[in-house]
Amino acid sequence: MSVQYVSNPELPIIKEGWAGNLKKGNSFLNERPVQRSMIHFAKSRLHNPQRLERKNDTYHAGFCPNDNFMQSDEDMIVWLGHASFFIRLGGVTFLTDPSYYSFPTRRRRVQIPCDVENFKFADYVLISHMHHDHADIRSLRKIFKANKKTQALLPLNARTYIKYFMKNYQEAGWYQQYKTTPEVEVYFMPSFHWSRMHIFDGNSSLWGSFIIKTSDKTIYFGGDTAWGTHFEEIAKLFPSIDYAIMPIGAYTPRSVAGSTHISPEEAVGAAKILGAKHLIPMHYGTYPLGLEPIGEPYRKICQLDKDGKIGGCLNCLDVGEELPI
Repeated sequence: MSVQYVSNPELPIIKEGWAGNLKKGNSFLNERPVQRSMIHFAKSRLHNPQRLERKNDTYHAGFCPNDNFMQSDEDMIVWLGHASFFIRLGGVTFLTDPSYYSFPTRRRRVQIPCDVENFKFADYVLISHMHHDHADIRSLRKIFKANKKTQALLPLNARTYIKYFMKNYQEAGWYQQYKTTPEVEVYFMPSFHWSRMHIFDGNSSLWGSFIIKTSDKTIYFGGDTAWGTHFEEIAKLFPSIDYAIMPIGAYTPRSVAGSTHISPEEAVGAAKILGAKHLIPMHYGTYPLGLEPIGEPYRKICQLDKDGKIGGCLNCLDVGEELPI
C-alpha cells in the first residue's frame, strides 16, 4: 500500500523541514499506532469497577442561559458544552467543534445557552476532527444555513462530509496556516487521535488542534488528543500561550482511552509544557463518553488546582459563562 506525505499546497507550512502528514493508502497516520479495541472496551464496560459510582453520580455542569455574547464587542471565551466554544479574539468570532444536540447513544446532559440560529454571526467555524461529538452535521447545517459568509477551517479531507451544504471552507494539514482576516492568525496543529463518521471511513480525514493568535494574545484549542510529542513541538513554535483549552474527559479505561484521550493529570502536564497562563478544561460533563463517573474529570481538575499542581490559572466555566480575555 502506497505511503505519501500530504498537505494543502495553497497554504504555508510553518515548521521547517515538515514534509506533510503521513498517509498510507486512504488513511492518515499518527506518530505511533493508535490502540483501539472495541471488544476490549465492551468488556471493560461490563466489568467496570466504577459502574455503581458512575450510575449514582449526580454531577451536572453549571449552566447560565446567555444570548448576549454574540452582540458584544468584547474579546471573550464562552463554553457551549463539550468541546464547543464561542471565541471572540481581535474582534473576530469563532465557533469550535459544534455539537449541540443529543445522539441516539449519547444524551446531551446540558443544553446550549442560546438558540443555534444566534451563531449566524460567526466568522469562522473550527473543526478539529470528524467525530459526531465534535462535528455534528445537524449543528453544522443550521450554522451554515443561517450565514453563507461563515467559513469553515477544516483538517485535510474533512470536506467530504460537509461539501454538500457548505461551500466556504479551507483544509489544512499540520503546521499549516489558514488564510484569514489580517487581525487574527489561525494555524492547524497536531494532536494524537483519529477520525471516523461512518463504519468504513476510519482515518480518511485528518485530526488536529488549533492556534488562534493576535499580536498580543494566543489561544490553543486542543480538540481531542492523547499524550504525544506534539505538545513540545507546538510549544517550540508558540512559546507564549495565554489560554490552553484542554480536554479532560472520556479517559477510561486507560487500556483503550489512553491512546485517544488525555486524563486530567495529563491535561495539566500538557498545559505546563505549553507554558499556558490559563487552563480551560473541556470535553466533560456534556456527553457520557468514558467509563469514569460523569463528574470525576471536573472533581479531579479542581483537586489538582487545590493541590497547587496547575501551574497557571484554572478557569472552569459554566456553560454559557463569559470569560473576558
